Amino acid sequence: MIFIEVKSMAGVNYIRASEVLAVQYADRERCNVVMVGGISMACMEPAAQVAEKITSALTGAAAQKAEPAPDADA
Repeated sequence: MIFIEVKSMAGVNYIRASEVLAVQYADRERCNVVMVGGISMACMEPAAQVAEKITSALTGAAAQKAEPAPDADA
């Protein structure tokens, strides 16, 4: 599980990057994150910044899976 941190009106939320369906633009400094199950979360960050966090988290997870596991006897 890969969690990312997003700022909300009440503080900080940690969400699973793999469960995000969409990031909706609200205005210059706010966005809404739509997640699996119909959950919508208001964020106090620009949509582009949140989308970049999600993309980099998922890209990093894919790169880690692609790396071969180290040999146990080495």
